[in-house]
Amino acid sequence: MVPPVIVWWVWVAFVALNVLDFLVQGVSSPRFGAVISAVLLLVTGLMYTLALRPCVVIGERGLTVRNPFRSCDIPWPLIHAVDTGEWVRVHYAPGSQDDAADPGSVAATVSSAGDKTVHCWALYVSARARRKMARGAPRPRQDGRRRRGLAAWTDGAAESGQSSRMPQEARYLASLPVAKAMATRLDSRAERERAKAKRAGATPAGPLAASARWTWWPDIAVVAIPAIIMLIVAVL
Repeated sequence: MVPPVIVWWVWVAFVALNVLDFLVQGVSSPRFGAVISAVLLLVTGLMYTLALRPCVVIGERGLTVRNPFRSCDIPWPLIHAVDTGEWVRVHYAPGSQDDAADPGSVAATVSSAGDKTVHCWALYVSARARRKMARGAPRPRQDGRRRRGLAAWTDGAAESGQSSRMPQEARYLASLPVAKAMATRLDSRAERERAKAKRAGATPAGPLAASARWTWWPDIAVVAIPAIIMLIVAVL
């Protein structure tokens, strides 16, 4: 999404101006300069982790949802729905090594109990967009630039023999809020991949499993290290 990226670069410009001011005018005392520098460093780490770092990566095998401090890798066949709430939400089955006993039961794995949901921090739905969706399906927009951009999101349509529908799908996506259009595209891709996995009967890589992990570097480190530095500066 564009707004968090803009916020990040506005903050970077603010920090650069402060550093330039320090170099030109100096600071009243070394301690004051150290405290201000530590605060700027800590907030920069937070801004990076909360605004710039989060994203959703579309891969051949599945989705990688990168949220602040945690990332989740989800194979396509395990994703059974992508929708929107306050964020784009990916509903998936965690999978397990037990799937190896019955590698052909992809559909059973996807619909098994214990399904999980991951919220995509990077793909948020604004209050205005939620109100728009609550009012019902909007009329298609004729914005040429947006239509061309959203048409690129239907890159999988040609693979599934639906190339003739691409203009209609692009118009539909262009009529939606951006996050909803992204969720629709991801849901369609997951549906195609589930059908493909079901036809194949098994995945060559073996049993499917989603994985979530703490991203110690750089997400946690760029916040923890400045916080430790600020604590040391405050104590000394």
